[in-house]
Amino acid sequence: MTVEETVAPARSAPPLTVWLALLGALTLWASAFVGISSALADFTPGAISLVRYAVSSVVAVLMWLAYSRRRREKVEVPARRDVWPIVASAFLVVVVYSLGINYGEQSVTPGTASFIAGQAPVFSILLAWLLLRERVAGRGWLGVGIGAAGVVLMLFADQSGGVQINNGSLFVLAATVGECLYFVLSKPLLERYSPHALNAWVTVAGTVMLLPYAGQALSSLASAPTSSILLLVYLGIFPGAVAYLLWNMALAHLSVTATTSSLYALPAITIVMSVLWVDKLPSTLGVIGGLVSLVGAGLVANRQSH
Repeated sequence: MTVEETVAPARSAPPLTVWLALLGALTLWASAFVGISSALADFTPGAISLVRYAVSSVVAVLMWLAYSRRRREKVEVPARRDVWPIVASAFLVVVVYSLGINYGEQSVTPGTASFIAGQAPVFSILLAWLLLRERVAGRGWLGVGIGAAGVVLMLFADQSGGVQINNGSLFVLAATVGECLYFVLSKPLLERYSPHALNAWVTVAGTVMLLPYAGQALSSLASAPTSSILLLVYLGIFPGAVAYLLWNMALAHLSVTATTSSLYALPAITIVMSVLWVDKLPSTLGVIGGLVSLVGAGLVANRQSH
């Protein structure tokens, strides 16, 4: 039994718009890695998450209401059985993922962070093995092993004080695991609700969970330059509300495997943006570890496609 068989029925080839939505989500997320690195100069990690997702919540709700009105449908309300899965999804993708990336990028370059995030297929197969009792063939385990070796190298990347684990890499690693759990958890919800509705519910619920950082956010907003505040508005609208809507639109038509496999492209897009925007490159060890890990992730994806 595979992840695809468990969470999604067989489908015909998806339309071009689905792949364009996926590409749009990846491009916007790549810009988020770079934007967060820049925003950390004026905001704490918690403040970035709260302000960003407060903006995302407003945009996501407006897009959801506009979508419902355009289709002349009643505003969707989640069934009681889906409330806790939605709350859990919000915790995983808004709290765990956003805080993990923000804290991680205090000491990890955007490129290295995106390499670690690109390990989503490896974590997905491990989660399928642990939670769904999915059988993993030899090639799958080989990919997991190679991917793990690459991640270990990246844990020591971007350090200037000798050979030691970069705690920032651990934060990004935790964020990636949280995001993979969100992908698996949200797939069945998208069988019952529109991407617009799920995006709005998850974003608003996650923002409420970030309210303990309100004091930090207000303090940072009072002293931050206008350019940094506008950057957070951008992160909230585009990599936040719009990107997750595009991702959910793709996930509604594609398998979890297909969507997570697309994250291979994330490091390349992020590194190009990082050089152009903030002039930051991963360390040599980070690049080597990232390339090794992508080989492992590629083996995992190839195994899952058979």
